[in-house]
Amino acid sequence: MLVLSKSSMVSADSPLISKIEIEGNKIIDTAAIRTKISSLPGSSFDELKITNDLKELYRTGYFAEVEAQKKQEPSLEAAGRVENILLFVVKERSTIRNVFVEGNKAVDNDSFKDKMGGSIRRFFDERKIKVGLAEVLKSYQEKGYRQAKIEYQTELIDDSQVDLTFVVDEGSETLIREVVFEGNSTIANSELANKIETTRYKWWSSWLFGTGVVQKDLLARDVSALHEFYLTQGHVNVRVTEPEIVELEDGLKVVFKIDEGPIFKINSVSAAGTLFEESEEKTLAGIELKAGDIFNVELMRKDVFKIHDKFADIGYAFANVAPDPRINQATETIDLHYIVDKGNENYINRINISGHQKTRDNVIRRNIRIQEGELYSSSKIERSRELIERTGYFDEVILNTEPSIYEDQVDLDFDVKEGRTGSFNIGAGFSTLDGLILMAKLSENNILGTGNALELDLNTGTEYKTYSLGLSNPRIDDTQWSGGINAFMTDREYDDFYRKQTGGSVSVGYPLWFLDEKYLDDIRFNLTYELSQIDIYHINDSAASLVREQGGKSVSSSITPTLIRNTINNPLDPTSGSKQTVSFEVAGLGGDQKFWLFGASNTLYLPLVDSKKLVFSNRMRLDYGDVYNTDGKFPMFRRFFPGGINTVRGYKAREMGPKDERGREYGGNKQFISNYELIFPIFSEIGLKGVIFYDIGQAFDDEQSIRFSKLKLAWGWGFRWRTPMAPIRLEFGYPINPEKNDHKGMIVNFSFGMPN
Repeated sequence: MLVLSKSSMVSADSPLISKIEIEGNKIIDTAAIRTKISSLPGSSFDELKITNDLKELYRTGYFAEVEAQKKQEPSLEAAGRVENILLFVVKERSTIRNVFVEGNKAVDNDSFKDKMGGSIRRFFDERKIKVGLAEVLKSYQEKGYRQAKIEYQTELIDDSQVDLTFVVDEGSETLIREVVFEGNSTIANSELANKIETTRYKWWSSWLFGTGVVQKDLLARDVSALHEFYLTQGHVNVRVTEPEIVELEDGLKVVFKIDEGPIFKINSVSAAGTLFEESEEKTLAGIELKAGDIFNVELMRKDVFKIHDKFADIGYAFANVAPDPRINQATETIDLHYIVDKGNENYINRINISGHQKTRDNVIRRNIRIQEGELYSSSKIERSRELIERTGYFDEVILNTEPSIYEDQVDLDFDVKEGRTGSFNIGAGFSTLDGLILMAKLSENNILGTGNALELDLNTGTEYKTYSLGLSNPRIDDTQWSGGINAFMTDREYDDFYRKQTGGSVSVGYPLWFLDEKYLDDIRFNLTYELSQIDIYHINDSAASLVREQGGKSVSSSITPTLIRNTINNPLDPTSGSKQTVSFEVAGLGGDQKFWLFGASNTLYLPLVDSKKLVFSNRMRLDYGDVYNTDGKFPMFRRFFPGGINTVRGYKAREMGPKDERGREYGGNKQFISNYELIFPIFSEIGLKGVIFYDIGQAFDDEQSIRFSKLKLAWGWGFRWRTPMAPIRLEFGYPINPEKNDHKGMIVNFSFGMPN
């Protein structure tokens, strides 16, 4: 309660305030109260200012009553004079000693108090209590308790303290049993259901994701989503009303009522204003929405950006393209008109980089394809942002174009958020191919902010050991040259022999963008020299004759030129893009081994829906090697033994490929593998995905050619889960055309902690 005493009413000749006093406060410090009072000694008794002071004090929530009074007292400094005092009398609210919650089950005590927020922290404030209760009730409604009621009681402990008790009547849980659409005739219910978030209750998933209950905010978003979807289908006059909630015996039915209206088509598309190269045809070239098409608001927006980008790429940073759809209700057609104002030509004034603490400025700037003073180009700027993201040093790269202090210039602001570039992992892995593996890996991809990478990898297990140390620099001295060195040792145990390989390699690379920036910007050339010693030992009598022939130690000295093109959007969870690799290894620059090996691979990720949730993937690989002398055999340490989780999943590891007369594998010098996959989400929130696959492949002997009629076929299904600890793959493969001695049943392929 606010009270302004009559004695404080002032006239024009009112005396000045001598001093300000505060009474009634016991808990709140007097100095803290004075900070909320704007009236000062020496000023007049201003009724408006005093009223504002009262409001400020009351707004703090500390006081139940606040009153201002004017009083006079004899002056202690001068006899016969009086002091005019402005007195604020406050009555503090009771403090909350304890908070109790009764009758709650669906919302536990901690969550209840957290939803109440600051309203139960210290002072009892009925207004804030009601605000907090509204949040708690919202939480109950989201959990399906639409009839929940909450009352509160106070127990006075003394003049300044109360105990606060909330009594909850949750009522029964009310779940959505049906979601229906009324009024739709051109679009199926199932298609509309996929566009909204409100769903019926499903016992197997709703408890985990909180679905199947009425949420007002969600319903509002669903109405907007349905309206937007209809606009992409030509229904310009569509109306979607607020959903109706119908009570059923066992729950609720949510009804979306839709008035679709007619479907409008594009009658004509035109452009006016400052046209691209003074041509309407060139301005509209490349747009998707054309005469005769059904109107689609999403395509119209995309076309606006396409027209805008034409101007932005030649220096007009702030070109404006305004769509003007002229609707003809009688003919149910639209004349789509774009009004273009290219604005003024712009140049780059300053390029600013912010947000980086560790990464050196030059490491970021060397990826920027546009320079200060250069004509504005949206394609160069966007390419710069992509290249900065591809470094892998940043979780986020935000680009803003801001007007500069000069009228014809703009500033580019790259705001980066640095991510984690180093890791130390210790763990265990298992796969049906390599058995149990203990792993330790130390990596840092941005050493001291220089962009250089260091990796130490130690894996040891029952059938497989590998140790490697590598250092690489993606941009030597800020040039386009890359380089790296690597030392390694691998020791793999097969059933009939062991193979150990020790050595190292050095590599250099350079991108091919300088030859043709438009088409070769994503292609990189690498050249690798590798020197290694191979030891094939512990050969038992059951091993193939080729294994026995090539047993012992040998040295391989090889050079491998490689071309790599990579546009995959996310190496950890790819949903679009592709990667192509072509390599040609030549061994014989010294050493004992004299062979060549050609390899080509293609990896494709193609989203089948706009949300990129359903993805088609294809991995295809061709390898072909041979020796220089016509009577020799391709070396064992480079031969191919397909079968298993990373090749053809319906066959056991090393089950495929050439065998001798006793059925013992010795591998092929050439192979063809192709994997077709359909990847779909199961529980997106936890990163669990499903996969259906079809694999083909085989390895062939030196004297054989690749015969597609001899390829082994398999199909299957499985799960992939990228857990916080390590990726997990569980895939079940079924052979389609096994040979006489092949395994005929299902093959279980499992991998934990191993790369996909």
